[in-house]
Amino acid sequence: MKRLFCICLVFLGLYGCAGKGLAAQPPTLEQLMAERSSTVWIDGQALGDLVLGAKARLTFVHVDSRLVSASREDPGAPEWLTWHSQHFGSKNLKGKALFLLRLETFTPWELSPGRIFVGSHTVSSGDILTIKEFTPTGELPSHFSGTLPFAVPKKIVKAGSEIVLGYGKESVKWKVPGK
Repeated sequence: MKRLFCICLVFLGLYGCAGKGLAAQPPTLEQLMAERSSTVWIDGQALGDLVLGAKARLTFVHVDSRLVSASREDPGAPEWLTWHSQHFGSKNLKGKALFLLRLETFTPWELSPGRIFVGSHTVSSGDILTIKEFTPTGELPSHFSGTLPFAVPKKIVKAGSEIVLGYGKESVKWKVPGK
């Protein structure tokens, strides 16, 4: 009887250790994206989780080393994320942080990159990381979707701080992952 009791205790101990090991799983790509993303609705009226009358949805995605690694390891990662993550670690980003602006229009809408801001930094044409011919700007048609990669000074994106992301008069507060 004592032997059976000892064996049960050993199995319970192993099961407890395995459970702790499972609890320490790294975050999924979706979890990392959720922490690093924030959405701004252009001219939309929010009613709880419902947004009415929006011309466009702009999702700011902060790309850091953890997100880049997760997107490379996950075969289901969105193509736009893996493609634009190539900018991470490039010489153009020395001392800067990478953001991707995912945009989707619902009605014709005009995008002017000079109206995009992250914290106190207003995005200029020099911050945009794609070739000018492939940069979605100007009058965009209904149901357009695209990605605009840009860089901002790294000092603005301090881990644990809360910053404002936005376009024109529309903005949202976002907490930088980290601390």
